[in-house]
Amino acid sequence: MKKILLIAVASLFVSTAVFADTPTNMAVGYDAVLNGISARMITSSGIGVQGIVGLNFVSPKASGAGSGMDLNLGANVFKCIWKADKVNLNGFAGVEIMMSKPAIKDADTQTNFAVMVGGEPEIFLLSNLSVSTKFGLQIQINGDNLVGGKTVKDSGSTVFGTFGQRVSIVDGVSFNWYF
Repeated sequence: MKKILLIAVASLFVSTAVFADTPTNMAVGYDAVLNGISARMITSSGIGVQGIVGLNFVSPKASGAGSGMDLNLGANVFKCIWKADKVNLNGFAGVEIMMSKPAIKDADTQTNFAVMVGGEPEIFLLSNLSVSTKFGLQIQINGDNLVGGKTVKDSGSTVFGTFGQRVSIVDGVSFNWYF
């Protein structure tokens, strides 16, 4: 699935590069936290918004497991709090909704909700191409599990913690193409 997302993002880069002479305050890209396609817009006041949609598909196996799909939706508000020549440090706050449907027949399905605050270092490789990673604090509210279509009593939980992406080309780095 990550390969498909990277191909989709690369095709967006190529198509927007045809029309872009100089970067604007709009961007498309890949977000590593939710493993999805993102769209960013920065207002004239310097405050930005980001929407993210991520899908994860599991195909059926010969062993009898069914197919599954996870849907991740996210929204962030961010502002540049420090700026250098080709580096920005953005502060952000955001929410995520993660809906999972595992591929195991009659297994748990779950909807989780998270609120995050943190930082996002952003490095511009080109005038309109940046890479970034996110780190910070989050509270995650895990919903009740559904097993065989029935709710498991008191199976939800609340988790306080930190998050941060290890920096590797596929798992931890987000890409943004400003057009």
